[in-house]
Amino acid sequence: MDGQARDLGEVGNKHVAELSDVNARELLVLGLLAIAVLWLGVHPAPFTEIMHASVNDLLKHVAASKL
Repeated sequence: MDGQARDLGEVGNKHVAELSDVNARELLVLGLLAIAVLWLGVHPAPFTEIMHASVNDLLKHVAASKL
């Protein structure tokens, strides 16, 4: 008995019952996205350097409009 049948009862829709869990391609994409997110959290400098000039420009405009 799998976890869904034990925890949530029987599946009412035949088409839903035939669906498979995550396949290898989906796991690969999920893994790559997880690695990218972790890398961005650990080493964000390359991404923040790209935005640095535009953010500084935006801050200048915001500060100038309040004076």
